[in-house]
Amino acid sequence: MARLLQSLEPCTLTVVCSFLDSYSLGLVETAAFDRDCIAECWKVLRVKAEQLLMRRPRWRTPPGQPASPANHKHALQEVILQLKSLTRVPESWIEFVHKSSDTVIEIQPRLAESVSTIGGPHHGGTEDYVGPSTVAGQQQRRQSAPPTVAAVPLSVGGCYGDAIAVGVQLTSRSLGSVGEAFLLGVDFLGSWNGQGQVFTVCFSPVTGRIFLRFPDGEGLVAMGLPDLTAAAGTTELASLEMGSIEAFMFMSTLGGISFGRRRAAGGKKCNMEWCGELPPEFLPTLSEEKYASLTFQVDKLLDKATISITWAGQLLPFSAPLPTSPHTFCSIWGNYDW
Repeated sequence: MARLLQSLEPCTLTVVCSFLDSYSLGLVETAAFDRDCIAECWKVLRVKAEQLLMRRPRWRTPPGQPASPANHKHALQEVILQLKSLTRVPESWIEFVHKSSDTVIEIQPRLAESVSTIGGPHHGGTEDYVGPSTVAGQQQRRQSAPPTVAAVPLSVGGCYGDAIAVGVQLTSRSLGSVGEAFLLGVDFLGSWNGQGQVFTVCFSPVTGRIFLRFPDGEGLVAMGLPDLTAAAGTTELASLEMGSIEAFMFMSTLGGISFGRRRAAGGKKCNMEWCGELPPEFLPTLSEEKYASLTFQVDKLLDKATISITWAGQLLPFSAPLPTSPHTFCSIWGNYDW
């Protein structure tokens, strides 16, 4: 095979190599074939990969980020990593929202830090001097920290008619201290007058409430499932503090959204419970795309927690089936201040 490729003219070699995948092309490159021809083939693979990435608007490189490498092979490697990545968490959030692996995100409370940062210079401990450098440092940390409502989209989504199923496991020493600091949901992407807009529907596994966040920042909230901390007795509360919660979000091909959860403690899982389905007419009809998302409100977090993505696809796992007799969501909505 190597001798055959070496005997080909550069233009013919380019055509032949254009049918190779990245692994095979790498083998051909190792055999020291025509560098210009191989570079052109890497460029073709890069362009195809970037076209796939461009279908994910929220994965596009943000303004101000370093440009892609000039070397087509190296640029392709970066794009492939992005395509395979399930989540993308900004590095500047690492102190409070940290991605420890592709499927695990750890969150830390920001209560003390937010007070000192937002409140400005203050005295504490044995060092009472507060100078300009301290003020500048606080401002810099405030700008780099995650916002009050920090959303992390997942690379699980699609367009109208595509189903989405995502499952996560929430673990903490005190789930009651997590409360609504973590929300599982879906983002609807659209545009109005040339401006990108995001409409979000999300669910708190702990309190059972469902939230809507409109593009202008306004919000609504309704009770989808009972609040675990409010409904738990003494024994249940103890297991809740030391256990974990699995939460699922399912969006059908017709556009309805369902949220479910189940508790787990001592290696045992409780039965699944689902809220009613939010009907399609309740959701944006002009959205161009939709993506599953994780929303964090670290200022509401009282103890550290870990969110593990346990399922992602178009169908729910067999262990978390929808109710055999589904019902439409029916609850009283109220205003919510994000």
